[in-house]
Amino acid sequence: MNRVALVLLFIALVLGAFLRFHDLGALQMSADEGATWAAADAPSISELVAIQQTHNAGKLPVHDLMLYGWIAIFGDGLFAMRSFSALFGVVTIFLMFPVTRELFRISDRDASLSSDDIDLIAALSALICAVSIVTIKYDREARMYGLLLALAVAQAWIFLRTLRRQSMIDHIALAILTTIVLAVNLITAGLIATEGLWLVTILATSYSSDYRGRLKAVLTTGLAMAAGAAVLAPALYEPFRIGRHMLASGQMDWLTRPHWWEPFAFFNKASGSVAFPVLAILAAWGVWNAWTRARTAIEFTLLWMWAPPIILIVGSFIWRPVFLERYAIYSFPAFFILIALGISELRSDVARGLAIVAVVTLSLGHVYSYSRKTHDADWREAGRVALSSVGA
Repeated sequence: MNRVALVLLFIALVLGAFLRFHDLGALQMSADEGATWAAADAPSISELVAIQQTHNAGKLPVHDLMLYGWIAIFGDGLFAMRSFSALFGVVTIFLMFPVTRELFRISDRDASLSSDDIDLIAALSALICAVSIVTIKYDREARMYGLLLALAVAQAWIFLRTLRRQSMIDHIALAILTTIVLAVNLITAGLIATEGLWLVTILATSYSSDYRGRLKAVLTTGLAMAAGAAVLAPALYEPFRIGRHMLASGQMDWLTRPHWWEPFAFFNKASGSVAFPVLAILAAWGVWNAWTRARTAIEFTLLWMWAPPIILIVGSFIWRPVFLERYAIYSFPAFFILIALGISELRSDVARGLAIVAVVTLSLGHVYSYSRKTHDADWREAGRVALSSVGA
C-alpha cells in the first residue's frame, strides 16, 4: 500500500470513529431503540427471544443476542448500547478498503488500473464512508443496521474474492457470511439477489474460450451462497409466520407506496441536497473516464448500487409497500466506491485534493445540519413534566 492511501485510510478510521462515538448518548432513545433494548436487556435468553418476537417481529434475534452479551459486559446505558453499533461502523469503514481492492481485481481483462490507483480508490471509499451521514446515523443507533452494514460489506468482499480465487476456504467463508447476513435481517436478500444477477451476467457475457472456467466459478460460488441460505431456512418458519400475521393484521400499513423515482431520491436524501450534485458528478465522471479500463468492476458496482432499491420499488408495486432507506442501506458502499473512482480519475493531484476537501466538507456539513434537528419524541422532557405533575 502506498503512503497516500495509508494516510487516507488512517484519517478515515480516526475521523469515522470520532463521528460515531462522540457524544453518543446526546440524542434521546428512539422508540425503535427501545424495542431493541427491551429484548436485549431481558433476564434470560429465552425471555429475550420471546420479547424479540413481539417487539421486532419477522426477524431472527441475532443482533439482540449479540447485544445481550455486550450489555452483560458494558451495561445497558445508552452510550454503551449504541457503542456496539458504532464499533461495527468503524469495522465497515475498514472493510471498504479490501472490498474495493477486490472489486477492481474482478477480471484479468480489466487490469489497466495500477495497484497504486486501486489503493487510492479503496482508501477514498473508506474516507467517504466515514463521513457519510447515512452510515453515521445508523451507526449511532442501538439497532441492527450498523452490524448489518458491516456484514453486508464483508459478504460482498468474500463473494468477489471467491469468484476470483475459487479456494475452498473462500467458499466456506462465503456460505457462513451469507447465512449470518440473512439471519441478522432478511432485507439483505436484496444483496444476495444482486449477486445472483451478477453470476447470471457473467455466464451471459462469457466468451467461448473461457466459458467452462467461468461456468465452474459461477456454479461453485452460487452453490456456496445457496448452501448458506439453505442452512438458515428451517429457522425462518417462525419469523415468516409472525410476519404474515403482522401483514394480515395491518401492523405494516404505515408503509406507503413509493413513487417510481424513489431510487434516485434515495441517494439524494441520504447524501444531502447540497452534497449530492457534487457526489453524483464525481461518480458519473469516474464511470465515464474509467469505463474502458475497469468496465467489469464498474458494471458490478452499478448493479450493487441500483439493483436493491429497484427491487424494493418493484416489490412495492406488485406486492405491497416495502421501500425504506434502511432496507437498502447496503447499496451505499457501491455509491461511495464510484465517488472515490471519480476523484481518482481527476487529472492532477491538486484537483484530487480539492475534490477530497469538497466531499468531506459537504458531508460534514450535512452531518452538522442533521445533528441540529430533533429526530424523535422528547421523552426526557415528557418525563420531567410527568414527574412534576404528580403528587407525593
